Amino acid sequence: MVKRYSIVLLLFLILSCKSKEEKKFFDFDSVEYYSLYKNKEKEIIENNRKSIKDSILNNILYSEFPDALDNDVFYKTVNSNSFSKFKLSQKDIAYLKNDVFLEKLSFKIFELNKACAPEYRDILVFKKNNKISGIAKICFSCGQFYIISSKREIQTENFGTEEEYKSLEKLFQKYKN
Repeated sequence: MVKRYSIVLLLFLILSCKSKEEKKFFDFDSVEYYSLYKNKEKEIIENNRKSIKDSILNNILYSEFPDALDNDVFYKTVNSNSFSKFKLSQKDIAYLKNDVFLEKLSFKIFELNKACAPEYRDILVFKKNNKISGIAKICFSCGQFYIISSKREIQTENFGTEEEYKSLEKLFQKYKN
């Protein structure tokens, strides 16, 4: 009986000792932050809603797009005149790497606004050696997110605590001002 519990305890310790590197959503050394232009936001969204339903901008703002990291059309669109682009500082990159975009056990998930259709106005593009390794699109209005990573087996379901959203909003405001 004691042997069985010892084996279970040993197995638990081994599994809990996974390095932080394995638990990170992305491998990255730089991050580009894209924000829908604030002073043009209403105009862009309204014009986009009136234009072709399947437009690339529409897909970026309202759907789980892109579905692959090497989507040149996505990257060209976020680098267009619809978005502001900011390069995050090394301090902010370290914060995202070590505190935010990690697999973690969390019981307090941000309460989703079920009536909200997400508008992904804030986008992070993660890069490693100038190659895209991940994309995170965030809707602060309803607490929804879309994450795509070069890592295959990441667990993102515990991302999005109220604390994470508040800290990300604060971080993004620093760049927008």
